[in-house]
Order: sequence, then structure tokens, then C-alpha cells
Amino acid sequence: MKAGSLMHRVNVQRLSASVNAAGQIDETTAGNWITFAERWCNLVTRGSREFFRGVEVAGDITHQVTMRSDPQSRAFTTKHRLKLGERVLSISSPPLDVDEQAEMIRFACVEVATDG
Repeated sequence: MKAGSLMHRVNVQRLSASVNAAGQIDETTAGNWITFAERWCNLVTRGSREFFRGVEVAGDITHQVTMRSDPQSRAFTTKHRLKLGERVLSISSPPLDVDEQAEMIRFACVEVATDG
């Protein structure tokens, strides 16, 4: 992959250790996520869907993310998320070594669609 194709700068975030009174971490609160890495990546939209969540219709968008492989990026898991501007992408699969060359990794992400 050419360097020019890695055109999106993303912040890789993980949950902080702060817990609420019930002893749980609220994953929906932005302040509970800390940025620990920044990466250039290629982002390809793979599809979208609408579904019922309770009585409301919700939607999400799936993406394929490719970035350079290094020890830190290979350690990204589904407990991390990517922040691209105001967009939040949840990592839905562990990183895969593209062509088994240890140069690029690829993983799937899901972005929850918003009405704004």
C-alpha cells in the first residue's frame, strides 16, 4: 500500500479506569475514553444497514480500516475504538496481517449512524 493512500488521521482510544457508583464504566460517555495512539489509515466503507432497536429504527455503517503494522497497532482489540473527527468507529474484529507480510494490518469497524 502506498503511503498516499493512508489519508485519514485517527485517534485510537481505550476506556479509562474510572468507574461509576455501581462499579461499571459507561462506554457512552466521551470522557471515559482516553487517546493513546494516533495513526494514519485507509478507510473503506463496506456497507450499511437499518434495524430495530426496541421500538426505534437504528442504523450502522461498516468500514474496513487498513494501517501500518507495528507492535502497538497489532495489539488493538475490540476493546478499543477509533475517533475520526466527531465520528466514532468501534473495532469489531482483531487486526489481520495483510498478505502475511507484517507491514499492514486490517480490521473491521462499525460506525453507529446518527441523525445529525
